[in-house]
Amino acid sequence: MGGSLDTIEGALIDSGRPLLIAAASPLTTVPETVVIAWKATREAARAVTAALPVLQIAKQIVMMTVAEDHGALENEAERLMAALRWRGVPVTVRHLQADGHHAADKLLAAAREHAALLVMGGYGHSRLREWIFGGFTQHVLRGCEVPVLMAH
Repeated sequence: MGGSLDTIEGALIDSGRPLLIAAASPLTTVPETVVIAWKATREAARAVTAALPVLQIAKQIVMMTVAEDHGALENEAERLMAALRWRGVPVTVRHLQADGHHAADKLLAAAREHAALLVMGGYGHSRLREWIFGGFTQHVLRGCEVPVLMAH
């Protein structure tokens, strides 16, 4: 994905707009389920805001968190769930355990299992840090088998 990954990164960071990134294989139907990869960051909040029109017509919305320390994440997820439900968006929350796997792998597997559109924030850290340490965003972009709506 070398050159195309650079193009996606540039568009995501420089455009100020959310991106809809196609899955590796062509879709035969529009996903009826939306999976929100939730972490309380401004990038994730922007992605959820950008996805609101899609969320309002989706048949199922599952907000997923992956973390070792669930306490703070559960509170943030519950607040977002309440805000979305107030807007009439039916959402459930699912907390995943990493269990020694990369958090992005767990999330991608869950989104794939639902044949879902994945909504997430991208590049919460600098691109240099992501490049050096390997980041969640790059991990998703390299292995996305589902469409992804991403915002920075």
